[in-house]
Amino acid sequence: MRKILTLVLLLSALSLAQAMSTVNACHKTASLTYEQWPNGIVEVGEEVQWRIDIVLALGLPDVTPGTVLEDCVVTDNLAAELEIDQIILVTHGYADYYTTGRSDKAHLTWHVGNLGYMEWATLSFYVSTDINPAGRHEYTSPGTYYLNSGPTLKYHIDGTQYSLEMNNVMVTVYPRVS
Repeated sequence: MRKILTLVLLLSALSLAQAMSTVNACHKTASLTYEQWPNGIVEVGEEVQWRIDIVLALGLPDVTPGTVLEDCVVTDNLAAELEIDQIILVTHGYADYYTTGRSDKAHLTWHVGNLGYMEWATLSFYVSTDINPAGRHEYTSPGTYYLNSGPTLKYHIDGTQYSLEMNNVMVTVYPRVS
């Protein structure tokens, strides 16, 4: 049975008490939060699916009304053990991905466009453990793994380019329980 875990990646001007990492740039805050359910346990060889939501928000408390983030682009690289199953929601712009190498490592790009004051944009997609060349679901051994390289938002304000980077998401894989 496929287990579904939920991750929420939030790039926001709003502060979050649950933030796992915070980077300040141009009076905005990028916060990474994620939630795993039902139990958050990933076992060796288990097929697991995650829903990932990336949310962009421009608003209070540190942003001046009328500010526009221009030419917003979010990029992220998934770990080689994962595959993108389906992009399920894009509220602004469009998203696409391509794969590279023998492991078909996925590279995601979300072309958001412009984001105005007090505006939100969301990208939601499913990723899952991939099948390795031996025909088994990754992960093949216990340990700590990164799901992604960490989303990066690049944008312009009045012709000046800015970038917000977030930490990657880490999961722990446990030995299979019989």
